[in-house]
Formats: sequence, structure tokens, C-alpha cells
Amino acid sequence: MSSSEHALGWRELRYTIGKSGWRKKGAARTILQGMSGRAEPGRLLGILGPSGSGKTTLLNILAGRVTPCKKKRGAALSGDVTYSGAPFHAGGRPDVSLAYIEQDPRFFSNLTVRETLNLDAALNGGSGGDVEAVIARLGLAQCADTFVGGDTGGGKVVAGISGGERRRLAIAAETLCLRHARCGDGTAAGEAAARGSGGIILADEPTTGLDSHQADKIVDVLGKTAREESAVVVCVLHQPRSAIFEKLDDLMLLASGGRVAYIGPASQALAHFSALGHTCPQYYNPAEFLIDLVAVDADGGPEAEHEDNRRVDEIVRAWAETSAAIEMAAEPPAATAGTALQPQTNRKARFQQGATRQFKLLVGRAWKQTRREMWVNTVRLAASAGLALAFGGCNYQVGFGPKSVKKRGAVLFQACINTSFLALCRSVNGFPRERATVAREMSRKRGGYRPGPYFFSKLLVETPVDMVFPVVFGLVMGPMVGLSKKGTGWLLTTLALQTASASCLGLSVGALSPSADIALAVGPCLMVLSIMLGDTTGAFGEVPDSLRGVSNASLIKWAFQGVLCSEFEGLNFDSGFDFSAQGNKAIKGAGGGAKGIAAAAAKRAMEGVTPRTGEEVLEAMGLPVVGGAKSAAKAQVNVALANALLTYVVLRLKGA
Repeated sequence: MSSSEHALGWRELRYTIGKSGWRKKGAARTILQGMSGRAEPGRLLGILGPSGSGKTTLLNILAGRVTPCKKKRGAALSGDVTYSGAPFHAGGRPDVSLAYIEQDPRFFSNLTVRETLNLDAALNGGSGGDVEAVIARLGLAQCADTFVGGDTGGGKVVAGISGGERRRLAIAAETLCLRHARCGDGTAAGEAAARGSGGIILADEPTTGLDSHQADKIVDVLGKTAREESAVVVCVLHQPRSAIFEKLDDLMLLASGGRVAYIGPASQALAHFSALGHTCPQYYNPAEFLIDLVAVDADGGPEAEHEDNRRVDEIVRAWAETSAAIEMAAEPPAATAGTALQPQTNRKARFQQGATRQFKLLVGRAWKQTRREMWVNTVRLAASAGLALAFGGCNYQVGFGPKSVKKRGAVLFQACINTSFLALCRSVNGFPRERATVAREMSRKRGGYRPGPYFFSKLLVETPVDMVFPVVFGLVMGPMVGLSKKGTGWLLTTLALQTASASCLGLSVGALSPSADIALAVGPCLMVLSIMLGDTTGAFGEVPDSLRGVSNASLIKWAFQGVLCSEFEGLNFDSGFDFSAQGNKAIKGAGGGAKGIAAAAAKRAMEGVTPRTGEEVLEAMGLPVVGGAKSAAKAQVNVALANALLTYVVLRLKGA
């Protein structure tokens, strides 16, 4: 396996885990044991090996997803990864495109194949012609205008393309940037070097879960891409059939324990092992034969395990003594030794469109995704109207009597809780579903985008849509309950801002949570705490003085204060009883007599004294008599902005 320019190489990669924190007393587990190898441009390298041999770990290290800085579970990583003999990850290589094709590629479900690729091309600085070319090359023409499908929308799994088509779409999306990455540095030498560099494609088990026909097509596509684009293509294969094995240009066989048993031309692999006394039977799948040869059966008893270990040790030792293995493990130049695994520190080395251009493109995607979720929004609209009818029916025309103050407060408090929970649940359920897709797109060395344009485009499109539903809720509920018509405007504004605040809280919870399930568990707990700290007026509960400062972060507090001020400001009450002499005379005239007057007095005593104006109610609750709704709205905006800022910071630090 001769070395050439633009080859991806790795030397003495060692990776161990399990020696940190509470596991310091436990033995460290070695995943990779001094692996060395090389992948050549224009050739398809397949990585085979039994489970636990470190195939995916090696691929992640080559992709820069595992670095010495990421010390998970006490992980220790050493060695070098180079491209054309120079450090690959340290400092960044903007002229080299790196595409990583995941085992389960995720996309935005409500976009078509062509729309998905058009966005990727635009982010890469490409055109529609590039998209049509890659669609034709990867055989995606028949499904180009079909929704990709998945569950990144409103919670429903959208029907879309098949598994094989999804894998080919992943290859298309990740390789669109290959030709555009060949930009050089403006000099003749730089342009020539750029033209010769076709980039790097790393695929993690791209055939897993597919039928044999689709698996063959995927490997064909990878091999064709390697040759046509002069790209370095490395893929991990899980139990490939013999037809797929024959399509490999080069083979890397990993043995149990993370050791190299062979790396070189696939056509010479069987001859190498035959020389060691291990001959593949006729009509036997060579891939299965090789994997069985370097596997250790730990369930076959001590003797069988010992024999397997002896055989594998001999095979690994035999390979390590070959001239090819010695050459690949040779020391790199002094300038690169020990530095090639350092993470990329020069963020500007990545090619990206300007922030404004990214924002415009991502706004378009967010709008398409939202517009095509009309069935979800229709259900949400019907649910909002239905709940409003239920609220109005249970509190129909509360009137202006003694009980109306408490009834108005109760229905407004419940309305705040209702709008908050609906917005929070949707946000924490939907946002984490997008994260896998967004993280993959933002991590691209070329054609990715920054957290800011993505996050703010999402807010710009989704927030106004979310604010429609509480407005409908308030418009239906208000007249049925008999709420103040003068305060309708501020009531609807407060409920809409409450939804925006709850959505932003859901985004921050979703950004901090590793999965949608955890976000759904944490989000409602935070909302319950917000409810507990939400009534500082004393109408339904008491917030301890020690927690009044913390209550300023409560969504419910400011919403409740806002709706109370919008309702009671300028409201006049009617006691419903006239205890003057004229009133008593009227009761007697109606046949009530002295007993009627006494009964009316008793009822008034039981229901309490009715305030004359809503300002008296607000004053008794310790709320502003004038302009309280406006002040509460400002506080709601501050809470929403604080949660939005937290989400943005988390996205910046974690990369989605």
C-alpha cells in the first residue's frame, strides 16, 4: 500500500477509558492499542472486525470527534492523525473537506430531498446545477421531490424516503462540498494542490439495516465517489456479504482488543493470511472468514478462549513485523509529532457563508418546516379553542358581585398555567429532536453554520406562530367568563408573551438536556416550581420572603400580575345588594319583609364586602394601580430574553 500525496494517515493511536472519578480504582479498558494505517485518495477503504475491536472509535478519532481535550470517563488518547504528512486536526485544514456519514442520518422531516440538498449547496457556495449533478450521480432522481420524513417536526413521524435512499441522501449532503473545497490559496501551486485534494469521507456502518441490494448500491456509490472525486473514503462495514467485499479497494482488519491484523489491498488479504496458515475455504464469504479469524469467543470456555487469544496474538504479531506495518508506524516529522490530534483552534479556517446569508437561508428552511406542520398547528388551534370553551363554561359570566373577584383571579391564574404548559411541552418535545441534525450540520468543516443564525431564525419563525394560540384562547374565553372588555388588549398581549417566555424556557431546557426524554422530565418540574413561586399577591398562596427574589424568574408570576392588572384596572363592581332605606323598602315591597332583609344581610356577610373598583383590588394585592400590565409585560420580555440568551450560550459551547 504505497503512500501518495493527499493520503490520510494515522500513527500509534492509543485510546483507553475508565480511569477517572469514582472509577479510579477500576482497571482501565484499552479500546485501541497502537493502531497505524493509511487511506489513499481515489480508493475505498473498508474497516472490518468483530464487535469491540474499535472500528467506530477509530473512525471518530479520524473525524476529530474524539480528542485529548474530551476526557470522558477518564479517556486518554495519544497518537497522530495527518493529511499529506501534516497535522490534520490541529489548526484546521480549510482546503480539505471532511464529511462524516452517521449510522442513522437525521434530516428535517418536512423538507424534500431536493430542498435539503439545495440548502446544503447554498451554504457551501454551490448552485442548483451542483444539486442536480449529485442527485443524478447518487440515483436520487425518483425521490428528489419526496419528503425526507422522520420525527424532527411537531412530534408526528412523517412518511418519507426509504432507508437506502436516506443513506444515499446522507452521502450526497456530506459530499456536496467536495468540489467547492478545492479553492486553493490563490497561487498556482495552491490551486494545483487543491485540485488534487478530493476531501475525506468517513462512513460509519452505512449498510447496516439495509437489504443486500440497497447495501450493494451504497458501497457502489462510495467507491464511485472515491474515484470520481479523488477522495479518501473510509467506511466501517458490519458483516458485509462477499459481493460487497469484492468492491473494496483496500481493507483494514481489526482484531479483538483494538489491534491491527491487516491493512492493505483487499485483493491481497486472503493471500496474506493463507501464508500464515489460515486459508479461506472455497465458496466461503471472505469477509466472514476474516472476522471469525480475528475474533475471540469468550463464551466457549477457558480453553477455546485461550486458543483464540493465541491465534489472534500470532496474527497481530505477524502483521506488525511486515515492512508495510513498520512504514506506517514510523515517526512523523518532528514538527507534527504529538500535535496532530489537538482539536481545531482556528475557527476561521472553516469555510462558512456570512452570518446574514446563513440567517436568510435558515429562515427559509424554518418557514417551510413550520408551514408544512399545518396539521399540528390545526390541532393546537382546536385544542386552544376547546380549552377556552371549557374554561368559559366552568366560569360562565362571573358577574360583578362579591364572588367575582376570586373567580376572576382563579380563571386568570389557570389561564396562565394552561398557556405556559402547552408552550413548554411543545418546545421541550420538538427542539431536542432537531439537535442531532443541527449538530451534524454545524460541525461541518465546510458549508456549516453558526449557532446564532440557526437559533434566531428558529425564534423569528416559530415564536409568532406560537403566540397565535393563546390569543385565540383569550378571545374565546374572555367574553364567556365576562372579563373586562377594556383590558382585552393587555390580556391577549400578556398571554402571548407568556407563551413566548415558556417556549424560550423549553428551548433552554432542551439545549441543556441530552435527550428529549430528559427534557420532558425536567421541563414540567421547572414549571411546577414556577407555579409555586407565581402568586406573590397572596390571592391563592404565600411565597416566603426568602424566596421573593427567586420568584422574579417565575414565568407565572409576571403573567399572573399582568392579567390581573389588565382585568381589574378601570373595572367597577356592583355589590348586588342595596341595604339603604330605599333598598329595604324595595325588599319589603317584593314580599320579603323583615326576614328578606335579614337573609340578604346574612348572604352579604358570608360573601364578603364587594370592592367598589378594580383599583381597590389591585391595591389590596400590592400591585400597581395604573400601568401594571405594561410593567409585567416588560418583565416577561426580560425572562424570555434571559432564557433565549442561555440557550444561545449553550449552543455556542456545546455546538447543539
